[in-house]
Amino acid sequence: MRNPFQLALAGLVFLFFSSCQAAPKAGPDTAAIVNQAEIKSADVEKVYQNRLKQAGQAPSPEEAATLRLNILSQLVNDEMLMQRAASDKLIASDDEVNVKFTEFKKDYTEEKFQQFLKDQGVTAEDIKKELRKSATIEKLYNKEITSKISVSEGEIKDHFAKNKANYNLPESWHVLHLLVTPFADSQITNARNDDAKTDEAARQKVMGLLKRILSGEDFAIAARDYSEDSSSAQAGGDLRLLTLQQLEAIDPRFRQAVQSLKVGATFSSPVPTKYGYHLVKLIEKEAGGQHELTDPKVQADIRQAIFNRKETLLKTAYLEAVRSQAIVRNLLAQKILSDAAGSGVSK
Repeated sequence: MRNPFQLALAGLVFLFFSSCQAAPKAGPDTAAIVNQAEIKSADVEKVYQNRLKQAGQAPSPEEAATLRLNILSQLVNDEMLMQRAASDKLIASDDEVNVKFTEFKKDYTEEKFQQFLKDQGVTAEDIKKELRKSATIEKLYNKEITSKISVSEGEIKDHFAKNKANYNLPESWHVLHLLVTPFADSQITNARNDDAKTDEAARQKVMGLLKRILSGEDFAIAARDYSEDSSSAQAGGDLRLLTLQQLEAIDPRFRQAVQSLKVGATFSSPVPTKYGYHLVKLIEKEAGGQHELTDPKVQADIRQAIFNRKETLLKTAYLEAVRSQAIVRNLLAQKILSDAAGSGVSK
């Protein structure tokens, strides 16, 4: 029986022979040609301009050119994978895309969604195109890579034996928090685009949210929708496991609130810190000491770590295998080199 990854690689032969036909001619707006598909400079520029909005400062000419090359490289990779998925009939259907689009839109009112499109300089169809691409590539990777990865008990035992000291853990607390800031210049980072601008507004907002949570509203959903902590809002306010030292580093009052809670409980009042006002919920408490392999959480952690390593390796190898069978012309790179030679930069 042939190895499943050999079968996946053998499937690339189809892609190679289908790409041997004459490639399209390059035009003035062509950034790259991947087999029979053209990637336009306008596609690169659209992503580039969005990246600039996030960066907050203008790059140097060299940095700008490097960023465009990196963006084009990703677009080339995506195009190669999309062509491979098409040959396997794995392109995401309209129904699959619509489900993902509905999920994407669910946290916006129609008015705020239209404002989001305007701010990002995209259309709803642009978003659907990206959702189709990501869903298709996910299906391809699942078929060729993810579904074929296994982690044996022997691998788990071997990993634990080599890393046992890493599971001698301090006492820790799994915490959710919802942060409301009183700062006028803070950036909105929650799903509702809801941002308190003054101390009084922050107090009113946090007390209203606390009342809703204590009345039964899901803490994680409230944090996702209204927390102003950019690092945890999308994860429902999940700070994961924090040690005593990490709790103290946030604020002694934060540490005291967490330590006073029973598992599953929400602290009965907002906790003020230099960051703003926190609502805090304790999800679980982990006892300190050596955790053995018999602990299901240790096993799950090791299994996931090994799985992730294999997945990263095999996805990288698969992409390189696809690339080796593709015919790619990077005209943007050629132009940059030509311009540099003409200006004497390369001399």
